[in-house]
Amino acid sequence: MNTKNLLLFASILLTMVFASLTAYEYNQIGNLNAQLQSRTPTTQCIRTGEGYAFYVRVVADGTNTPISGAKANAISYTTCASGTTEWGSPMTTMTPENGTVALPVSTIDGYNIIIAYQGASYSVGDVFIAPVQITTATLSIPSGNVTVAHSAPAPT
Repeated sequence: MNTKNLLLFASILLTMVFASLTAYEYNQIGNLNAQLQSRTPTTQCIRTGEGYAFYVRVVADGTNTPISGAKANAISYTTCASGTTEWGSPMTTMTPENGTVALPVSTIDGYNIIIAYQGASYSVGDVFIAPVQITTATLSIPSGNVTVAHSAPAPT
């Protein structure tokens, strides 16, 4: 074999090696993309209907007298189609004289609420916000009894 043929053979061999490596890398990138797409969760946490309003009331047992100065700690949640739950940012507010606080409804499923009053904690629990309804969660103190009511908004 002369030098010219040897260089031609080496050139062809290197071209085949580089083409093979390029095809291998291209295939690996395709595999990696498929793996990433299969591992990336598709979160579908869009609610079909927004609540009209949501209120938390704190009242005294027996008399239904509004209690002011109770600290309402709430965190919103939305349950996704995948079964996971997205949590919002915690919020804290105090009940005014009428004992009722309004919380935003936007596009969430509900709230998990804990009320603190005079050194005691009361769990209101998870309260679902009904679409196109007024949802009111009422906590009676000191029993800790909770009632949740859904009602239609007044016609405008």
